[in-house]
Amino acid sequence: MAVIENTWLGKQITVAENEIALLYRNKKFEKVLAAGRHHVHGMRCTLEVNSFDTNDLYFDDPNALQMVRDHEEIAGLVHEWKIDKSEVGLLYHMDVLQGIVMPGGTLLVWKKAGKLELKRVSLSEGLMVERSLLDDIRLRNVNQPQRLLVEPGSRLQVPVLESVVPAGHIGMLYVDGVLQQELKAGLYGFWQINHEMEIKMLDLRQNTLEVSGQEILTKDRVSIRVNLTAGFRIMDARQVAETLPDYEAFVYRALQLALREAVGTRTLDQLLEDKLHINTTVMDQVAAELETEGIRLERAGVKDIVLPGEIRMILNRVVEAQKAAEANVIKRREETAATRSLHNTAKMMENNPILLRLKELEALEKVSEKVQNLNVYGGIDQLMKQTVRLD
Repeated sequence: MAVIENTWLGKQITVAENEIALLYRNKKFEKVLAAGRHHVHGMRCTLEVNSFDTNDLYFDDPNALQMVRDHEEIAGLVHEWKIDKSEVGLLYHMDVLQGIVMPGGTLLVWKKAGKLELKRVSLSEGLMVERSLLDDIRLRNVNQPQRLLVEPGSRLQVPVLESVVPAGHIGMLYVDGVLQQELKAGLYGFWQINHEMEIKMLDLRQNTLEVSGQEILTKDRVSIRVNLTAGFRIMDARQVAETLPDYEAFVYRALQLALREAVGTRTLDQLLEDKLHINTTVMDQVAAELETEGIRLERAGVKDIVLPGEIRMILNRVVEAQKAAEANVIKRREETAATRSLHNTAKMMENNPILLRLKELEALEKVSEKVQNLNVYGGIDQLMKQTVRLD
């Protein structure tokens, strides 16, 4: 900022080395004041000084363009670059990117600032920003509205739409509401000046969807709650993007309707006996519907069926009674088998004295295991007769 001192004859003005000062007398431009000390006479007039820091690079004044065109002295101090409506300007100072100039604008930059260069990028050749340029824009942090070098009054807009498409995803680029391009995983930048741009991400990996807490009436009017889980994958990303604004909601509704149809056409007993019926019905009905929309249903299964409290108590009593009956049948079957076995053994021993003697010896062995001391007199026959008297 130039230093101004009042004197009895006028003003003493000091202009720094990196400044340019414009002197106005009675609201009219008079001359440019170079770096140094200047004494300006002005006893009966109004003197004003408008100073600019050339380190700010561009001539930032509401009337800058008109001043350049009206005064050759000012025009000789600046670079004037006009940007076509179909191109973007990149301002470099000492080979370092400083800012982005909007299409259709005029850029005024102080020559005194040093080495300056304006590179032009044609928007008619495509809206994608080259990767090397995108890296430079990100490195220099110039993709911001406040860093744009534009004429006063011009609309400020973030010039480049930046987006990272993660692995396993695909990006769908919309320009002014029209799908233009599919983007694989990677970093992208697009000139969005004078355009409305959006990139929607679609996950190409297997997606899991939970259809939880569905209260459904069975055919016999029992209200049950069913939880379903499903896995699906996008096969045709363009078709999904063009036809399904919310593909997850579409898949959810298809699963929900198929689940209600599968449950509502069966009684509770039928559902409990054939739990796979719901899975197969949902798969058969939904898979074909989703396939026409570019989505593949890879799996669908019921996680659990929640019964009302009263129904659950009744079923528990039924199961308990069934198990008790089954246990009773098994017990009677085993008793019958044991009796039949004894009967068969008795018949065999009746006609076979040797077998009878072996059974007697077997019984004697079992009794002897419980006796600490055993004295035998009179042979084995006498032992058999006296065994009943042993303590």
